[in-house]
Amino acid sequence: MGPARWLLLGMLLIGCTVGLASAVAVTGPVVIDTPGTYELTKDILDTKAPVCIEIRCDDVVLDGNGHLIRGVDAPNSAGVLVHGSGPVSNVVVRNIRAENWFYGIYYWGVHNGRVDGSTATDNYFGLAFNPSSDSSVSNSRFTSNSYGIVLTGSTRNQVTGCRMTENDLAGISLYGSAGNTLANNLLQNEKNVFFVNGAAPANLWNVEQRDGPNIVGGRIVGGNCWLNPDGSGVSASGDQKDGLLTKPYRLAADNVDNLPLAAHPEGGTAVASPTSTPKVDGTVASNGTGSRPFVALRIPGTIQAEDYDLGGPGVGYFTPSPVANSVYRKGNIQIARNVNESGYHLAGTRYREWLRYTVDVAHTGSYSVSARVSSPSGGQWFKVIDECHPKSRVTLWVPGTSSYDLFKTTRSASLHLGEGRHTLKVFSYGTQNMDSFHFS
Repeated sequence: MGPARWLLLGMLLIGCTVGLASAVAVTGPVVIDTPGTYELTKDILDTKAPVCIEIRCDDVVLDGNGHLIRGVDAPNSAGVLVHGSGPVSNVVVRNIRAENWFYGIYYWGVHNGRVDGSTATDNYFGLAFNPSSDSSVSNSRFTSNSYGIVLTGSTRNQVTGCRMTENDLAGISLYGSAGNTLANNLLQNEKNVFFVNGAAPANLWNVEQRDGPNIVGGRIVGGNCWLNPDGSGVSASGDQKDGLLTKPYRLAADNVDNLPLAAHPEGGTAVASPTSTPKVDGTVASNGTGSRPFVALRIPGTIQAEDYDLGGPGVGYFTPSPVANSVYRKGNIQIARNVNESGYHLAGTRYREWLRYTVDVAHTGSYSVSARVSSPSGGQWFKVIDECHPKSRVTLWVPGTSSYDLFKTTRSASLHLGEGRHTLKVFSYGTQNMDSFHFS
């Protein structure tokens, strides 16, 4: 081989080597303003940076390699923010996990973008397009956020193969967004779709029927799987043929899923539900969350607030302000000793903090629920939700006690519970200390 050919081959080899090694490593909060491929090489945990990874230019691929970026729930913070001085195009975010941000992943003025294989948990917005067009979200999970996905002023986007589950306010929120296609997704939230201000411009909720498998193991792809948090709902109870419901599911005018998926498709492959499944007798076989009791809790009776479930962050509890606690039990929830008496309490429970309690209910009936709490100012409140039957819930208002060290009992409210094992979720909408919950 002549020198020229050797030189050409050498240049090709060098070019291949550069191409293979050209990804830029990301190890901490960063601003990306140069096109190229970037790879997260480690978790970024509990950063106070207002934006963890900011992308300001076109033609960027950000590969999270499955790593977690976790914030401290600061207002208007973002795990990944894509924006520029003008429209940004051709930005891909994939294989990343975003937790504890205001925006998990935020595409602001993006055209032809893509989010794939990513997870957003315990954020206010899991993913937000505001506005974005001709972009796609696929094979991703949005769970335990306030809103799973929000589309604002966005059009011609596609959301497919995603799971929106256990989001507190809505799985998908649409505000002034039309012409989007949302199909082959699993939605399992108390409110699956929220049309802001009641306005519901036309969107597509199914694709043309084709061979699968679909997201719940059926053999045909069409629309979406529509479930309540307890596993009931349209897709669990409707008549089906070949894994599709025989009747369309109407969300609003010009927003109809014409090919909704059956949650338990005939001849399909079973897909585990991420939430509770009631038994025939109405009791609960498993809470499906991965949490399990810290101690045995029975109703009627008193539940100590510090005896929340095992399972750790996102399972037994969530806090927007994690601390290193070693009082009574280890974890990220702050526990303090009672000043004027024996025992412990949860200290400084904040807005969006929640805790799970797996309980055994002795008899079916309506129970009077109250809580022993403290707060220097009134107007704080929280909910107690039966996750096995999410419509069964009560709101308890916290009285002003002038000091966090002075506890008082809330007014009681009535909560219906069936006999058997349940998972109760206490969701905070204020700031207070919590000592105990009483069921009688």
